[in-house]
Amino acid sequence: MAEETTQTTGTEETNGQSTEAKEFQAITSQEDFDKAIQARIARERAKIPTDYDELKAKAAKLAEFEESQKTEAQKAQERLDAAEKRAAELEIKATRAEVAAAKGVPVELLTGSTQEELEAAAEALIAFKGEPAKGPVIPSQGAMPANTPGDANDWLRVAAQNA
Repeated sequence: MAEETTQTTGTEETNGQSTEAKEFQAITSQEDFDKAIQARIARERAKIPTDYDELKAKAAKLAEFEESQKTEAQKAQERLDAAEKRAAELEIKATRAEVAAAKGVPVELLTGSTQEELEAAAEALIAFKGEPAKGPVIPSQGAMPANTPGDANDWLRVAAQNA
């Protein structure tokens, strides 16, 4: 399986354009760079259809024609499909709100589309967060005040100083 190599002649065919083989020349000035970029931009712009607005108008007319050709049954079916989709979205939203209220988690954090998936997500959030505190929370509970004397003599000394 030897690979064959072809030798190039003085010209090459690139994207349908014939170009003569040139020796590489490095770009050494900003002007040369700008010329090369402008030439490349001009080649790309030549590829863009010039009748874009006309094609866009024709596409709009075609869409309008296709819409006018639909039967009343097709239009009713499309409205029914849209209504069913909206009802399903509202049902999921209501289920999500119910599960969030029952489990005590934020609605925004619940993921899933069924009751079971939403409950599983709520349980995972509760497990991640830990059990909620029961009753009032006192932030400094169990901590000693910073300026409390250690024994009775220290207490008397502090009381005498403050008097």
